Amino acid sequence: MATGRRGRPQVSSRAQVEAAAFELFLERGYAETSIMDIVAAAGISKTTFFRYFSSKAALVWFPFEESTRDLQSAFDTVGDEVPVMEAIRAGVIDTVAARLDDEGVWTAQIRILDASPELQAEGAQRWLVWSEVVSTFVASRIGTRPAAVVPAAVGGAVQSVVLAVLREGVRSPASPSEVLTILDRSLASLGHSLQKWIDEQPCK
Repeated sequence: MATGRRGRPQVSSRAQVEAAAFELFLERGYAETSIMDIVAAAGISKTTFFRYFSSKAALVWFPFEESTRDLQSAFDTVGDEVPVMEAIRAGVIDTVAARLDDEGVWTAQIRILDASPELQAEGAQRWLVWSEVVSTFVASRIGTRPAAVVPAAVGGAVQSVVLAVLREGVRSPASPSEVLTILDRSLASLGHSLQKWIDEQPCK
């Protein structure tokens, strides 16, 4: 009789529970994996699971939400003397670098998100929030609304580049350092063009 994963040593960190859950999601599918499956695989109690995460979806999205908060913090602390697109490039690279790992958890997350219709619908809204963090920063620098053309366009463009590079890094596949190199180069190229547009905007 199959015993599942109950023989694994108990894990106690949020990251280890994420890793155990992601492995199950890849094997069985997100919809087919229950919280009790994750609890058994991680060797923890249900109470411990809910101490870390409010739901199964929250487990998948936690790294993304943390990255979004870190990006906001980076923008809150950057000096006004730093050009807008350089500040965005540095903030994005730092927050993405903090999530990439050699064990492949980040690639698992991308695969899970792209394979689950349930998560894809929610993902569009979460990426919109992420891009609005960028748009709000741009708007604060040029004295306009985040929804105005330039801030909204910059936020959308940066978000598209980040998502495309991460997805390509999974398909390739590429190491975390290779992904960061490609992302840095891509954002630098994008920034070169967009900074000129930003500089043309009259300060309000």
